[in-house]
Amino acid sequence: MTPTDKSPAPTVAAPPPEASAHTVTPRTVIPRREFTVNYTQRDVDAIREQIEQGQAAKRRLIVLTLIVVLAALVGALILLSTSYGLYTKSNSDRQRLTDENAGFKSQAEKCEQQLAAKKAQEEKAAQLKAEAQAKMDKVLPAVLSAAANPRDGASLAQMIYNLPQHMIETEHKPPDSIFHNWRVVNGSATETYTLVGGFYEGKWVIYSDLVARH
Repeated sequence: MTPTDKSPAPTVAAPPPEASAHTVTPRTVIPRREFTVNYTQRDVDAIREQIEQGQAAKRRLIVLTLIVVLAALVGALILLSTSYGLYTKSNSDRQRLTDENAGFKSQAEKCEQQLAAKKAQEEKAAQLKAEAQAKMDKVLPAVLSAAANPRDGASLAQMIYNLPQHMIETEHKPPDSIFHNWRVVNGSATETYTLVGGFYEGKWVIYSDLVARH
């Protein structure tokens, strides 16, 4: 008896519908090439030296930049200090000038007041002198005469004393008889004047002085 193989017969699978339309191209993989660089000790030293030189150059540049910045700051501080000093001096000078102007103005006003007072005093003295001179023009001839009235002499001594310089000028030498003390009764008070003669700058003068008052 011959055994019978009952296994199914092999079949060939039909290609997919897309196989007839597209062609599949296989990719080619290129292997990566690796290179190895070998450095000697000399090359390492050279690279290290270049790095150190670069770092030193950077440090020098940083130091130089810092020096320039510090110099600029110092210059700015000096400029600010100088400007502040000039500003302070300007304010001080301006205040000093203002004070001096105020002082000059005050002195000018004071001088004007003194001049006004002096002028008023001179005007008053001139007026008194003119009045006294007018009275003396009437009294002096009688006093200078030989028969002088004591009342006229006393009045003359009082008028001469009331003049600013307590003196008068005469064209001729006054008689010696008038150069003594003269008493003037003024209310309840008695005033004693003395007359003194002299020659001054080519002119005869008569001085009067109050020697007592009771």
